[in-house]
Amino acid sequence: MTTSVEPFDLATEALFIGSLYSNPILIVEYESLVKSKYDFYDEDTKFLYNSFELFYKTFSQEVTESKVTMFMKQDEERWSKFREIGGWKTIERQMELADTSDILNYFHIVKKYSLIREFGRKGFPVEKLLNNKHFHKMKPDDIVNFMSYNISNISTVIGGGNSAVVLGNDATRKIEEWSITPDMGEEFPFEAWTNLFRGWRTKKLILDGMLSNEGKSRKVARIAAYMSLLKKQPMLILANEMDEDEFFAMMLSTVMNSSEFGFNYNIPERNVLLGSYDDDDQYQKALEVGKYIEENTKVYFLEMNSYSDEDLKREIKKYSLLGVKYCFYDTLKGYKTDAWDTLKQTATLLKDIAKELDIGVYGSFQLSDEASSLDIEDFTSGVIANSKQMKHICDHMLIGRRIEKHKYDKYLITNEWGEYPLDQNKMYYGTKVEKNRGGAKGLIVLYEVDLDMNTWVEAGYLKIVKKDKKKKEK
Repeated sequence: MTTSVEPFDLATEALFIGSLYSNPILIVEYESLVKSKYDFYDEDTKFLYNSFELFYKTFSQEVTESKVTMFMKQDEERWSKFREIGGWKTIERQMELADTSDILNYFHIVKKYSLIREFGRKGFPVEKLLNNKHFHKMKPDDIVNFMSYNISNISTVIGGGNSAVVLGNDATRKIEEWSITPDMGEEFPFEAWTNLFRGWRTKKLILDGMLSNEGKSRKVARIAAYMSLLKKQPMLILANEMDEDEFFAMMLSTVMNSSEFGFNYNIPERNVLLGSYDDDDQYQKALEVGKYIEENTKVYFLEMNSYSDEDLKREIKKYSLLGVKYCFYDTLKGYKTDAWDTLKQTATLLKDIAKELDIGVYGSFQLSDEASSLDIEDFTSGVIANSKQMKHICDHMLIGRRIEKHKYDKYLITNEWGEYPLDQNKMYYGTKVEKNRGGAKGLIVLYEVDLDMNTWVEAGYLKIVKKDKKKKEK
């Protein structure tokens, strides 16, 4: 038997809404927890919340009277409802009354009443709970614990609670789905990665390690340019070592010197940065590429002056709300410390965020100085600076380095056309697939690299043909 009058707290609902409009970034923390269908009893506050969520995701992250009014006018029904409830003056009044520092308390009260209403609708005796002398002190978890014996029947999302499923109960449907739409992610600019990892799939964490100053960020810029400009995927780059100009220069050089983008102009990045073009034609070509990027880029770039785990989580959530499905973090490092466990903790956070937000996350990291004395085939997770235990957390791990020219005769390039020696006139990088939850591992992918042009061309796989004598003796 349900309560004759459903309990609610209109004032707190309005204060919660006022807090969001006052400080829009707060939506990042609460968007995944709030379910307006259940959480707002009042239709006006429900409308204002739904409108704010859509406004933030699709229109602007800055709240002003003119911007909100313009947004409301975009839809006739929305505009009519907005005027009906008092327009901007209603929002302004809620903003004035709200204390944004108290939003967590507002949220707890709103969610508490949401739970009570849902229990009541399902016929549970909530009067006893409402009449409890300590009800005003209770938080949502207290309500859940009070009714724990029947929590599985509650529809309201509390945030974090999941029910077990019967594994395989929809096996035929899954098989049919995969036959129509294979479980593949977005294509990489490297065919081997696409094949080995089944593309860049959401909910997956890729960790890519290289030696210091060998091109970690350049590879990130290469992948981001490909997926943004050619695959039309919104991307987010969070960087704590390089600034906006440096990253843009790397992106520009990879586009202007790679034929897959429609350009192959052979213009060194240094020429662009110094404005020292060979002639006016080369300058005009650079402008042409710049215009192309302006019109097509979907890359958000944020230099992380503070890169604590809380900062990372907040920023990734924020841009996820704007449609970003793939995120780069360049470079993983301990926040204000070099303690090994902080790196593992950050990697764990990135994996959790990938799962929670259904996005793909790629983190670059630095290998230890000792790795510089090892050949690529001898790389293991033990060469990771600070924290080799990151391997246990990620879905795919890559560790690589530049191949030294005096060792070229140790290897062959193997690809679909046969086996070939390494060309002394080219620079090669090898990347060992140390972990792979999508397919084979242990393979070494080989690239022809020109850091001045920021071109990374996949050559095939690396095959070892000569063993070091010392290793053979061992």
